[in-house]
Amino acid sequence: MLKIKIHEALSEALQQKHQKLNTILRDASEGKSNDAKSSAGDKHEVGVAMVQLEQEKLGKQVQIIEEQLTTLNRIDSTKKHLKVSLGSLVKCENQWYYFSIGHGLLQVDDQAVFCLNPQAPLGTALLGKSEKDEVSFQGRKMVIQSIF
Repeated sequence: MLKIKIHEALSEALQQKHQKLNTILRDASEGKSNDAKSSAGDKHEVGVAMVQLEQEKLGKQVQIIEEQLTTLNRIDSTKKHLKVSLGSLVKCENQWYYFSIGHGLLQVDDQAVFCLNPQAPLGTALLGKSEKDEVSFQGRKMVIQSIF
Protein backbone atom coordinates (compact mmCIF):
# COMPACT_ATOMS: atom_id res chain seq x y z
CA MET A 1 0.00 0.00 0.00
CA LEU A 2 1.14 3.52 -0.77
CA LYS A 3 0.77 4.72 2.82
CA ILE A 4 3.20 2.11 4.17
CA LYS A 5 5.75 3.02 1.48
CA ILE A 6 5.37 6.72 2.29
CA HIS A 7 5.85 6.05 6.00
CA GLU A 8 8.98 3.96 5.34
CA ALA A 9 10.43 6.52 2.89
CA LEU A 10 9.84 9.34 5.37
CA SER A 11 11.43 7.35 8.19
CA GLU A 12 14.45 6.55 6.02
CA ALA A 13 14.84 10.20 4.94
CA LEU A 14 14.80 11.31 8.60
CA GLN A 15 17.30 8.64 9.63
CA GLN A 16 19.67 9.68 6.84
CA LYS A 17 19.37 13.32 7.87
CA HIS A 18 19.99 12.32 11.51
CA GLN A 19 23.14 10.38 10.53
CA LYS A 20 24.43 13.26 8.41
CA LEU A 21 23.91 15.82 11.18
CA ASN A 22 25.58 13.56 13.75
CA THR A 23 28.58 13.17 11.42
CA ILE A 24 28.83 16.94 10.98
CA LEU A 25 28.47 17.44 14.73
CA ARG A 26 31.20 14.88 15.44
CA ASP A 27 33.50 16.50 12.85
CA ALA A 28 32.88 19.94 14.36
CA SER A 29 33.65 18.58 17.82
CA GLU A 30 36.93 17.07 16.59
CA GLY A 31 37.79 20.36 14.87
CA LYS A 32 37.13 22.27 18.08
CA SER A 33 39.42 20.02 20.11
CA ASN A 34 42.12 20.38 17.44
CA ASP A 35 41.70 24.18 17.54
CA ALA A 36 42.06 24.13 21.32
CA LYS A 37 45.56 22.73 20.88
CA SER A 38 46.64 25.42 18.40
CA SER A 39 47.81 28.99 18.90
CA ALA A 40 46.39 31.23 21.59
CA GLY A 41 44.90 34.68 21.12
CA ASP A 42 41.70 36.52 20.34
CA LYS A 43 41.29 35.01 16.87
CA HIS A 44 41.58 31.55 18.35
CA GLU A 45 38.95 32.27 21.02
CA VAL A 46 36.54 33.70 18.43
CA GLY A 47 37.05 30.63 16.25
CA VAL A 48 36.36 28.27 19.15
CA ALA A 49 33.24 30.26 20.09
CA MET A 50 31.95 30.10 16.51
CA VAL A 51 32.47 26.34 16.42
CA GLN A 52 30.66 26.03 19.74
CA LEU A 53 27.68 28.04 18.39
CA GLU A 54 27.57 25.83 15.31
CA GLN A 55 27.61 22.73 17.52
CA GLU A 56 24.68 24.06 19.55
CA LYS A 57 22.72 24.77 16.37
CA LEU A 58 23.45 21.29 15.02
CA GLY A 59 22.53 19.76 18.37
CA LYS A 60 19.12 21.46 18.24
CA GLN A 61 18.57 20.14 14.70
CA VAL A 62 19.48 16.62 15.84
CA GLN A 63 17.03 16.94 18.75
CA ILE A 64 14.21 18.04 16.41
CA ILE A 65 14.84 15.08 14.10
CA GLU A 66 14.87 12.70 17.08
CA GLU A 67 11.49 14.10 18.19
CA GLN A 68 10.15 13.68 14.65
CA LEU A 69 11.38 10.08 14.55
CA THR A 70 9.65 9.41 17.87
CA THR A 71 6.39 10.83 16.50
CA LEU A 72 6.76 8.83 13.30
CA ASN A 73 7.45 5.61 15.21
CA ARG A 74 4.15 6.03 17.10
CA ILE A 75 2.13 6.04 13.86
CA ASP A 76 0.56 2.76 12.73
CA SER A 77 0.84 3.08 8.94
CA THR A 78 -1.41 0.04 8.42
CA LYS A 79 -4.41 1.60 10.19
CA LYS A 80 -7.34 2.79 8.03
CA HIS A 81 -8.78 6.17 9.04
CA LEU A 82 -12.38 7.34 8.63
CA LYS A 83 -11.53 10.90 9.66
CA VAL A 84 -8.35 12.88 9.06
CA SER A 85 -5.96 12.41 11.99
CA LEU A 86 -2.31 11.64 12.74
CA GLY A 87 -1.29 8.80 10.42
CA SER A 88 -3.92 9.54 7.74
CA LEU A 89 -3.09 9.57 4.07
CA VAL A 90 -5.47 12.04 2.43
CA LYS A 91 -6.18 12.70 -1.23
CA CYS A 92 -7.64 16.10 -2.12
CA GLU A 93 -8.16 16.61 -5.84
CA ASN A 94 -4.70 15.95 -7.36
CA GLN A 95 -2.65 16.19 -4.15
CA TRP A 96 -1.75 13.64 -1.46
CA TYR A 97 -1.10 14.56 2.18
CA TYR A 98 0.42 12.29 4.82
CA PHE A 99 -0.45 13.52 8.33
CA SER A 100 2.68 12.79 10.30
CA ILE A 101 5.47 15.34 10.66
CA GLY A 102 6.22 18.56 8.81
CA HIS A 103 8.71 17.34 6.24
CA GLY A 104 7.43 18.83 3.02
CA LEU A 105 7.38 17.13 -0.35
CA LEU A 106 8.36 13.48 -0.65
CA GLN A 107 8.48 11.43 -3.88
CA VAL A 108 7.30 7.84 -3.50
CA ASP A 109 6.65 5.60 -6.52
CA ASP A 110 6.42 8.61 -8.86
CA GLN A 111 3.81 10.11 -6.54
CA ALA A 112 4.33 13.50 -4.87
CA VAL A 113 3.16 13.48 -1.25
CA PHE A 114 3.25 16.35 1.22
CA CYS A 115 4.21 15.16 4.70
CA LEU A 116 2.22 17.46 6.88
CA ASN A 117 2.16 18.18 10.59
CA PRO A 118 -1.46 18.10 11.83
CA GLN A 119 -0.82 21.41 13.64
CA ALA A 120 0.18 23.17 10.40
CA PRO A 121 -2.46 25.57 9.04
CA LEU A 122 -3.57 23.17 6.28
CA GLY A 123 -3.41 20.27 8.72
CA THR A 124 -5.68 22.10 11.15
CA ALA A 125 -8.15 22.84 8.34
CA LEU A 126 -8.34 19.16 7.33
CA LEU A 127 -8.12 17.58 10.79
CA GLY A 128 -11.26 15.70 11.82
CA LYS A 129 -12.83 15.89 8.37
CA SER A 130 -14.26 12.92 6.47
CA GLU A 131 -14.33 11.82 2.84
CA LYS A 132 -16.33 14.16 0.58
CA ASP A 133 -16.03 17.04 3.09
CA GLU A 134 -15.21 20.40 1.55
CA VAL A 135 -12.54 22.57 3.17
CA SER A 136 -11.61 26.17 2.46
CA PHE A 137 -7.95 27.02 2.79
CA GLN A 138 -6.36 30.31 1.75
CA GLY A 139 -9.34 31.19 -0.42
CA ARG A 140 -9.27 27.84 -2.19
CA LYS A 141 -11.88 25.10 -1.81
CA MET A 142 -10.68 21.52 -1.50
CA VAL A 143 -12.73 18.33 -1.41
CA ILE A 144 -11.39 15.31 0.45
CA GLN A 145 -11.63 12.47 -2.04
CA SER A 146 -10.12 9.64 0.00
CA ILE A 147 -8.72 8.93 3.44
CA PHE A 148 -6.48 5.94 4.10
